[in-house]
Order: sequence, then structure tokens, then C-alpha cells
Amino acid sequence: MAHLMAALAEELPRLAQLNQDTPFEPFLNLTRDQCHVLLALYHAVDPELEKTVHILFPEVSKKLVEDYKERNTVAKKLERAPEQFLQEYLNLQQVQKAVASALVEADMDIEKACKILKLPKPEPSAESKEKLTVQECLLMGFILGGIRETATPGSSSTTTNASPLSSPNFREAKTYYDMAFEKHGFTMAAVQLGSFYWQEFKAAGGANCLAGEDPEKISAEYYEKAAKAGNPMGMHKLAWHYDQSGDWHKALEWYEQAADCGYPDSAHNVAMIYQEGSQKVEPKIEVNIPLALEFYLRGLNYGYGPSATQLGKLYFQLAGDSSLRSLLPETDRAYSDDPKEYLTTAISYFDQAATLCETDALLTLGMIYGSKDLGMYDIERAQNLFELALLTSEGGKEPFEYLIRTLNARRTLIQGKEEKKSKADEPNADGLRTCSMSGCQNVETSKGEFKRCAGCKKMFYCSRACQVNDWKQGHKNKCNK
Repeated sequence: MAHLMAALAEELPRLAQLNQDTPFEPFLNLTRDQCHVLLALYHAVDPELEKTVHILFPEVSKKLVEDYKERNTVAKKLERAPEQFLQEYLNLQQVQKAVASALVEADMDIEKACKILKLPKPEPSAESKEKLTVQECLLMGFILGGIRETATPGSSSTTTNASPLSSPNFREAKTYYDMAFEKHGFTMAAVQLGSFYWQEFKAAGGANCLAGEDPEKISAEYYEKAAKAGNPMGMHKLAWHYDQSGDWHKALEWYEQAADCGYPDSAHNVAMIYQEGSQKVEPKIEVNIPLALEFYLRGLNYGYGPSATQLGKLYFQLAGDSSLRSLLPETDRAYSDDPKEYLTTAISYFDQAATLCETDALLTLGMIYGSKDLGMYDIERAQNLFELALLTSEGGKEPFEYLIRTLNARRTLIQGKEEKKSKADEPNADGLRTCSMSGCQNVETSKGEFKRCAGCKKMFYCSRACQVNDWKQGHKNKCNK
């Protein structure tokens, strides 16, 4: 990347002059210099696109990212689970919105917000608490646990205060969440508390806990409560806890239960465990390619883009690794004795992942079409894929670097073609010209037979059709009218 930046540095003054009347702000989280380099290359490769990149790219990126987030919300992941758990999650979202609105209206005064929501005072009697509905418990939990202590400017306690447990009313809020779960069977309350303690563990290391409390352990205990009550999100989070601690057998147990409830992340993680295996746990988990493929397919069928990407990568590995293919029984439906079939299947899964805006798949496809090793070289397609990867990643470093390399390669190719074409446009020894349309070999039979371009006066065409085609293929961007 550094040598490309240096090679393009000489073009920056020209670009600055070009854009002096149309200033722009850096876009896609790129630096101003990165934006200038990108535009310099588009000026050489596609001048028409260059004019709109700074507007078009951010707008398209925003839409792609919004669509991606919408497809991967928790609500989407719970669509295949028993209806109870999706409704609980949606209920929590509505409660959170209601509390946020009330607090804003009450200028963050908890007592006033309680009145707006028609709730009892923040510290009702034990008898009053027992009469609360599940909705009132959730509202009280959110309203008491949603305000953090203010960190002193310049202090080192910022991360400590980022934890939900830093709220001065957290302990009281916790009693309402506990009541929602234990009295009313609202399983998402346990998931919520598990997440709170996990955030405390990650952000504050237990600084806001009571003496003897282990936030990581408490987090797992709440996830387990929700999991045992059948909540797929609780199952997945509990499995992930075991996964991170290295207990892959426990992780598999809960991931598979969540996958059976249609939770896509869990199906994907089961596949990853079977793909990698582990010799460190007892009993050992052997690599199981058929099971890995099965669970990746389940993840993909649940609409999970990363599973499509991993299927593409696994089939790509199978295409080039005979030892890995040997782990796939001949009786398995995925088996083939032709490595090219695995490659074809890999491309099809990468394509599916690309339609789901998976940056990793877009990059991989771009590298495949940008390389001549596999016989699939298509530099323009590679460019389009890297462009999409840049947009879906909102200006990610790796997509940017690959796009710059590809645009630079295209610029070199275009310059080479122009040089050849320029030479071809010169009259031959007899003073006769060859048609300027790329690929057309027609030569004048008499001097001045071909019509000259009225704009630049440099190009000559044997027919109107050749002139129109050459105009469409790029001469319109270079013609000096």
C-alpha cells in the first residue's frame, strides 16, 4: 500500500486543481488523503464515476449497512424460536423506548418519569412490589438501571462507569428484573441481567460488584436460568461463555440446543467447532467435515451470511487439499472425486454470501477474479466486488487496499491500450490509417477515406457504427471537444 500511495502522490496536485470548485468532506471513514488517492484512480479509470464517488459511495454504504443490520437483528434470529421468546424481546424493546421517552420528558428525574409511566415511587413497599405486573417490573428495572454515575472529566474511571452496575440504583433495579423472571417467568429479564454482569466483567472487571461477587460467574448463572427455561438467546450466550472458557463439550451442548430452536449464530458456531476439532479437551473432539457442512448449511438456511462465507471457504479448501477431502466419506452428498466441483460449489456459496453483503466473501471473490491462477480472471468484476466490500465495511482498511491495487492495475492496462492505440492510429508507410475502434482491423484503401472525429480531430473511423461503439467504450471521456 505504501508504494502505491507514493506512486500516486504526483497525481494529488492535479486532483486538487480538478476538484477546487467542488470541495468535499472525507467519506466512508477514510482520510482525506485516501479519498484523494481513490478519486485520482477513478479519474484515470472511470472519470464519470469519479464525479459522484464522494456522494454515491456514502449513500450506498449507509443503505447496505442498514439492510445488513436489519437482517441480523435479535428479533430476526428469534423468528424460528417459540413465539414467547420473540414477543419477550420485542416487549423489552418497547419498554426501553417508553422509559427513554419518559426520562427525557421528565428531564432525567426518576420520580417524575415514574409518574409519567403511572408507576409507583422508586421505593415501594414490599406489599406493593408483589402486586406489580410483569410490565411494571420491567419498566421499573429500566428506569432505575438506566442512569449511570457521571465520571469526573479526565479521570480513569470512564470504563468503570460504562458498566450498567455503575448506576446508583442498580441493586434496586435488579430486584425488579429478578421478580420479572422468578415470579412472572419472563426469561429475557434473566438474559438482560446476564448481559449486565458480562458488561461489568468486560468494562470494569468487577469494580462495581459487592464483596465476593464474580461478575463473569454471575453472568453465566443468569444465562443458564434463561437457557433452562428454553430461551434460545440464553442458550447461545451460555454456550458462548463455555466456548470462551475452553469447555467445548458444554458449548456444543447448548449451541446445538439453540440451533435446534433456529438460532443462526449457534448453528454457525457448532460448525466451526466441528471444522476445527480440539485435541486439548477430554474426550477429544475430532474434525468432522460432514457435520461442519451440515451446521453451516443450517446457518445459511436461517439466513446467516457468515455461514455462506464459511461454506465457500471450506469448499475452496476441499478443492485444493486432498488430505481434507479424505475426511469426507464417499457416501456423503458433498463428496466428489473432481476438485473442480468443489471450486464451483465454493464460488456459488461466496456468491450467496456476497448477496447478503458479507464483506469477507466479497473480498475473497474479488481476489479470485483478480487473480490469473484459477482461470477466472476478470479485473472489472474484481473491482466491483472490492467496491462493494469497501461500502459494506464503511471504508475498511483491507477492502480499501485491494480496491486501490485493482484500480491501479486497471489504470496501467488502460494506459497500455492507449499507447498501442495511439501507435495504431498513425498512418502506415503508405499514409493509410487503421480504424481507431479497438479490435477493428479495417485499413483505408485510399488516403482520407475514414472520417475524422469532429471533436478531438485525432481519431479515424471506417464507419458510423465503429465511431459510436468507440465513443461508448471510453472515447467520450477523452475526446477534447
